[in-house]
Amino acid sequence: MNSQGLTFFELIISLAILAIVLAIGIPSFNAQISQSRTKTATLTLLDAIETTRSIAVFRNMRTVLLAKDKKWHMGWTLFSDYNNNGLVDGNDQILAENGPLKGVFATGRETKEPMPYISFIGTGEGKKIANSHGGAFLAGTIQICPEQKGDGYALVLSKGGRTRVEKVKAAKCGSRR
Repeated sequence: MNSQGLTFFELIISLAILAIVLAIGIPSFNAQISQSRTKTATLTLLDAIETTRSIAVFRNMRTVLLAKDKKWHMGWTLFSDYNNNGLVDGNDQILAENGPLKGVFATGRETKEPMPYISFIGTGEGKKIANSHGGAFLAGTIQICPEQKGDGYALVLSKGGRTRVEKVKAAKCGSRR
C-alpha cells in the first residue's frame, strides 16, 4: 500500500529548515523595508521642494515649504506667502500639507543653523524670508536617516535653488540623531 504524507521525523526536519531560513531572512527583510522607507521619504520631500520652486516660478511670488514644529520628519506645509513673513496667516494660500514621515527622522541645516523652512522667490532662487524680492540666499542640507541603523540621504539645496540627492553612510546618520 502506498501512503501519502510525511512521517513525524520528516515534519520535524522540514520545520527546522523553515525556522533556519526565516531566522536568516527576516533581519534582511527588515533592513530592506527600512531602506525603502528612507528612499521613499527622501523622494517625497524632494518632490515637495521641487513643487515649491515650480509654483514660485509659475506664480512669480514667494512660496514657502515650512517644516511642522521645525522638524521635517513631522511633515510640512506648502503655501504661497503673500505678505512675505514666512508664516501661514492672512490671505496666504495653503497649497499642500504632508503628514509625518514613517520610520525616518530628518534634520535640516543651513551652515550651523537649523533650517525650518525652504523659501523660493519668483526667479526660482532660494531666499531667506525678508521682503518680496527676497533676503540673503538660502542654501542648506536636509538629512534623512532611518530610525534604525542604516544609510540615509541628504537633500542639498544650492544657492540657485536646485536640489540634489547625496547618499549618507550609516555612521554619519548615527552621529546626527
